[in-house]
Amino acid sequence: MSIWRRFALLVAVNTAAAVGTTLLHVLFRHISDWEVIWRIAQECLVYSWCIGTLCFVVMWYAGPRLWELRPMWRNFGVAVTFAALGIAGCFAASLVLVRFGLLTPEEFWDEFTSSLRIGVVVTVVIGVAVTAFEVMFFRLRAANEELQRRLLEEERARKLATEARLSSLESRIHPHFLFNTLNSISALVREDPATAERTVERLAALLRYSLDTGVRQLVPLRQELLVVRDYLEIEKTRFGGRLRYRIDVPPEIEDLEVPPMSLQLLVENSIKHAVSVNRQGGEVLVAAHREAGQLVLEVSDDGPGFDLRALRQGHGLENLQERLAALFDGVGGLELGRRDGRMLVAIKTPCRKVLV
Repeated sequence: MSIWRRFALLVAVNTAAAVGTTLLHVLFRHISDWEVIWRIAQECLVYSWCIGTLCFVVMWYAGPRLWELRPMWRNFGVAVTFAALGIAGCFAASLVLVRFGLLTPEEFWDEFTSSLRIGVVVTVVIGVAVTAFEVMFFRLRAANEELQRRLLEEERARKLATEARLSSLESRIHPHFLFNTLNSISALVREDPATAERTVERLAALLRYSLDTGVRQLVPLRQELLVVRDYLEIEKTRFGGRLRYRIDVPPEIEDLEVPPMSLQLLVENSIKHAVSVNRQGGEVLVAAHREAGQLVLEVSDDGPGFDLRALRQGHGLENLQERLAALFDGVGGLELGRRDGRMLVAIKTPCRKVLV
């Protein structure tokens, strides 16, 4: 609460305490003389302001520490604090009355001792108001802090869940890719050691890329294209002339960001459904372009095609679809279709550059 709101509350409570104490005097002592009533009102106003101001100032600083104590010690601390404030307030009020000529110096001690009764009433009224306010304010603040803490914990939990989900999905993609690649290399070790050596070098580059991007959710398209070329060359050593491919990507979009291993997965899927099942092999075309503020990555082949809904749960394309949904919150995604008699799989992502 701002200092001006606290000051407004102080004025309201002190005035209410002064009016209430004056009315108690008038009612219980049956006073009808307006001059006496006015004098009592002045004295009550002085007492309420002296005691009330002390209560507000002290509780402003000491209140939060008192509410942190155990209930027994807190109640004891509040009682002792207000008792001390009542005595100090009466002493200060008596000095003020002498200073403004409402009392003579000789009447100071008599007024102080007799005013303790008034002080007790004023302190109780103000003390109850201040205590209620501080308790309410402390509980509201504690509730707000607890709410903020829970919101932060929920946000952190959602973030950790998303990261764990992405990590789990990627971990299911990488072993599948490694298995297919090692099969390609094993077929070359005895027949063509030189080609096998080059393939091992390409595989090492791919594995290094996989490790380097394991903690990254997005990479430049340029890096992903290098992975795709290495992967296609590795698979070409396995299929020979049966595998034909082309890569058609404008250089000006190679700095845009894509999920790591996503384009490689589409190429791997095309080889599986269009090349490996056909004796004559097939052609794989990798292309990319901008479209309506999105980056569109396309991998097409001349194979028979497939239906994403017919794929088993946990398939690489289904995992990729979940990765895209988690990364881009529904913006973009994975699309399948046919174009000019070719099977086409496309990835759509927001069109933006990777921040270095």
